[in-house]
Amino acid sequence: MSPDPLPTVPSWTFASDDLMTRYVVVTDARVDMTGWSIRYHHVEGLPDSSPFAPVSVRVEPPDDFVFDDDGDTQLWAATIEAAALLDGFVSPEGRILAVDQWDAMTTWLVESMRDEPAGLIIDLGPNTEIPEDEVDVIELVNAQLHVLDNGVVMVRRSHRILRQLRLVDHAVDGLVLDQWHHDETFDDCTNGYLFTRDHVLAASACVAWVRDAGGVEAANRLGCSFDFADELPRR
Repeated sequence: MSPDPLPTVPSWTFASDDLMTRYVVVTDARVDMTGWSIRYHHVEGLPDSSPFAPVSVRVEPPDDFVFDDDGDTQLWAATIEAAALLDGFVSPEGRILAVDQWDAMTTWLVESMRDEPAGLIIDLGPNTEIPEDEVDVIELVNAQLHVLDNGVVMVRRSHRILRQLRLVDHAVDGLVLDQWHHDETFDDCTNGYLFTRDHVLAASACVAWVRDAGGVEAANRLGCSFDFADELPRR
């Protein structure tokens, strides 16, 4: 008799409830996570774990799960500290299924864009200070997500430090979505840009760029910053 196949990491995402408790949610309702748990590291590096428990949710496309006792879908979720790094899933027998850190980075970026207002800029780049006179000449892996109106995100990728664009507004009328634009003469975005409502696609485009252009060491050198649009006083 052939042995049972080893379990694999189930499809999962990050989500938060009304109290801003953060969870790892298994998105496939057919999966039974009885006895399973997650292993993760706190920001300061200390390891920790958390068991899975069933939760009721409402699914709001494209990628949100709203925790609701009256929700029509039951999934499995485990709590995880804000900003903690998910390491893997632990089976009831103690087998550890490691989470691909590039997949985890993609899921984290999707979480970071969820329900955020237009004007948010997520900048992925080197985590070291770059001298001002080298910003425009030194080659470094850089990517940027800029939230526009109506759920559209602009993706920009470059071998140079990406400066923030000065936009008149965040309107998306007339934009061509889900098509990669490439223009060699676009000074501060030498490797193209993309407009999309698919946040998984947007996040994946950034993570793939960091991974493929920078290699394994790129993740260790990666820094991230969040900038929000300024709110001007109204009369």
